Amino acid sequence: MAMGKNKTGIMAAITAANEVSKTGGQGRAQPSLPKGTIGSVRAGLGGIQDVDTDKILSWGPQDRLELTAVNSGDEDVQDLRDSIRLSGQQVPVLLRPSPNRDGHFEVIYGRRRILACHQIGIPVKALIRTLDDSDALMAKGLENASRADLSYYERARFAKASLAMGHDRAEVIQALAISKNTLSQMERVTRLVPDAVGDAIGAAPKSGRPKWMALAAAFEAKSMTDRQASAIFEALDDDAPSDVRLEALLDHIAKRGRQERAPAKERSPVSGVQIKSTGSAVALSVRKTGDTAAFAEWLDGQLDTMIETAFVRFEKETRKE
Repeated sequence: MAMGKNKTGIMAAITAANEVSKTGGQGRAQPSLPKGTIGSVRAGLGGIQDVDTDKILSWGPQDRLELTAVNSGDEDVQDLRDSIRLSGQQVPVLLRPSPNRDGHFEVIYGRRRILACHQIGIPVKALIRTLDDSDALMAKGLENASRADLSYYERARFAKASLAMGHDRAEVIQALAISKNTLSQMERVTRLVPDAVGDAIGAAPKSGRPKWMALAAAFEAKSMTDRQASAIFEALDDDAPSDVRLEALLDHIAKRGRQERAPAKERSPVSGVQIKSTGSAVALSVRKTGDTAAFAEWLDGQLDTMIETAFVRFEKETRKE
């Protein structure tokens, strides 16, 4: 793809969006627009138009986690809705004609503005550009790069979704304005941290790469699991902020690490028998020499049954509690 040829057009779309307050453009939404790349858009279609939100379809990788149940996205949309109701929509969204449904459009960026306008019951102000998937990703990435409130994890999930859609690594790197190494780190986070856990945490806007990398390392080392994460979340308040939820997981990991590093405790209930207890394991050893050799052989044959019996007793006692 001739990316250089299209980049100017993409930047023009972004610039036009940022200068909406100067243009104040109005107009009717086009019922259908030609397909193609941004370089082929005719100047006559470049103005800001009012578009019925019911005519707008989803497209592309999700760049925000604002609709998950554990962060403040609903509140953010409410604030935006109140602002638009009071002062109007100041910045247009970017749409492209749907290739599959005539008279409909796909959102490139501006999902929250569309949702806010839909809730108010008014059309959304939009720029409409004919973009192929690669150029649409670039436009979405450039708009993301201009927003300081998009968290590290949201950017990582955006990268994951973009790659899953078939965009190559070079396109994602350009869209997010990141290095190859940064993309590799983001891929590690989203590969090792299950999406369900990430969704339960939320955007974590105050938490950057080091904390997410630490969580990824814990999942890789099996010192954190989905089940453990769920139990930790259940102990928190339902409205706990996403950064607090992430910190709770990291605190659990750190506490477990301290326990595993605690000095081993050793005891010898009878001569020749050694029991060693650490934060992560209990080990039993019996010398097969000298006075304990015969006992060691006997114990070796009885140990499975003894442990099974002890485990049944353990389950009965813990169920009573």
